[in-house]
Amino acid sequence: MTQISSERIMVVSRDLHTSYLLQRFVRTSARQVIAAVHSDDILSLARCEKPVAIVLEVDTPETEGWRMLRTLKSDPETRQIPVMICSWLDDSARGLAEGADMYLRMPILYDEFGAALTAILPRDSHDQAL
Repeated sequence: MTQISSERIMVVSRDLHTSYLLQRFVRTSARQVIAAVHSDDILSLARCEKPVAIVLEVDTPETEGWRMLRTLKSDPETRQIPVMICSWLDDSARGLAEGADMYLRMPILYDEFGAALTAILPRDSHDQAL
């Protein structure tokens, strides 16, 4: 039986189907999920919950997702939290320039997601198998 880690990963998405898939990927990695939608106060939630990583869906070029990324990366309490963008947009250069630690273009397979998540997690998290 797989032991569930106490590590929490925040999944932020506007789309319920995308959110479900990303949450399932996180749970399959034996980590806990903090689910949020774009309308939530993501900065306050991240400050309170202190996730080890944030998976952020960005669905259009000028969307709330980009503002959230900039806000998270400019705040002293959250800037060190790794952020992985998942998007249909082919805009990885922008995502990385604005502070994302990883950029995955959808559709995303679990193996790709798992490898990316492992790559951005803090070193002490790498002991957890994906």
